[in-house]
Amino acid sequence: MLSSANWYYGLIIISLALLVLSLRYRRDWKLLVLHINVAAIIHPFEILVLIILNGYQYLPGILPDPKLDNYLGSYISNSLIVPASAVIINAFSLPQGYTLGFAALFTGIDWYFTVLGIYKHLWWKSIYTGIGISVLYAMSKRIWAGLQEKRPSLLVRLLVIYLTYTPIYTIILFLLNKGGHLFRFQVQWAGELEKVHQGLFYVYLFITGIIVTLSIGLKLRLRYRLLGIVVLVLLNWAIGQYDIFVSQVAGISAHQLILVTIIAVFITILLFLMAKLNYLFP
Repeated sequence: MLSSANWYYGLIIISLALLVLSLRYRRDWKLLVLHINVAAIIHPFEILVLIILNGYQYLPGILPDPKLDNYLGSYISNSLIVPASAVIINAFSLPQGYTLGFAALFTGIDWYFTVLGIYKHLWWKSIYTGIGISVLYAMSKRIWAGLQEKRPSLLVRLLVIYLTYTPIYTIILFLLNKGGHLFRFQVQWAGELEKVHQGLFYVYLFITGIIVTLSIGLKLRLRYRLLGIVVLVLLNWAIGQYDIFVSQVAGISAHQLILVTIIAVFITILLFLMAKLNYLFP
């Protein structure tokens, strides 16, 4: 029998194969933008169900730390295989029957992984997965249609920028932070540390994501774009000053989060150039 790690490695390989196949077929980097956008839509729900409400647990058996192993399984599922399936549906313009088939397939995988013991339901049920993925596929089709528009509305442009920037930022920070080993977000009066960390991080991500999106997505004079940078600096100063950002090791401060923002913005700009999306700095 395959080890739990091999099942998850298989999901990674399938995800990459679906994405490469889609890109080769359409030759359109907007599909990669779509992939990232779908992952961004899943992210807040995953924080809520996986971490805050303890709905299920991933058990890939790849990392020795159970918490990081759980998060890795989440990333494989929600940042790779599920978005990749949405990409191939849109790349090949598959009809509704195929969409329902994919949703049923993921429902079956959800159930089978619990049987194998490489994924555990706490209160979650497989049918919820099928329903959620069906809704997600419908949303992905709306996003893909928006990406095809030659003159998309301001709302569409800002939404795509936000949904592209935030997951890029999240992945970079997760890797740099080693899953929460170098620094944490916390407040003194709150309860369970991990839930507080993830909840506060998402609030921070949402606020900074909005600031970045408006700064690079609206038609603004330079001084107003610079004002966005000032606001980010002040926000990072505040979370450090009031002990919301807590370093676990010496030499790390909240101000260094600005560097992550710069890297994430650079990658976002590069991706939009590749996808020929003229959304930035109008």
